[in-house]
Amino acid sequence: MTEKELHRLGRKDLLQLLVTQGREALTLQEELDGCHTKNAELDATLTRLKDKLDEKDALIEKLKGRLDQKDARIRELEEEMAEWKKSRRIELEKAGSIAEASLRLNGVFEAAQKAADQYLENLRRLSEEHGHE
Repeated sequence: MTEKELHRLGRKDLLQLLVTQGREALTLQEELDGCHTKNAELDATLTRLKDKLDEKDALIEKLKGRLDQKDARIRELEEEMAEWKKSRRIELEKAGSIAEASLRLNGVFEAAQKAADQYLENLRRLSEEHGHE
């Protein structure tokens, strides 16, 4: 409405216009208050979400640290296992060598036993031959 149109209005119309504008202003103020309330609620929710996110981040960092420790322990155990396998392989090789040496010694002992048996047999035969003469 232009200024000219306002001057043409009567008191009653002007009062009615003021009442209407007052109601509109009140409605707008209520809407604004509702927006402020909603904004405050959203800010509180945002703050809670940020706090939860910070807690999750802290937990993730803690879990990363524990995972790093577990990974380090796994590497240690893998190294120990490799050393154990290596020493076990050496033990098995030694055991194989000992078994082979034992078999060789058994062969030597068998040959010595045969030689001893043959010697004793020869002594008995000689003894019998000299005993009969």
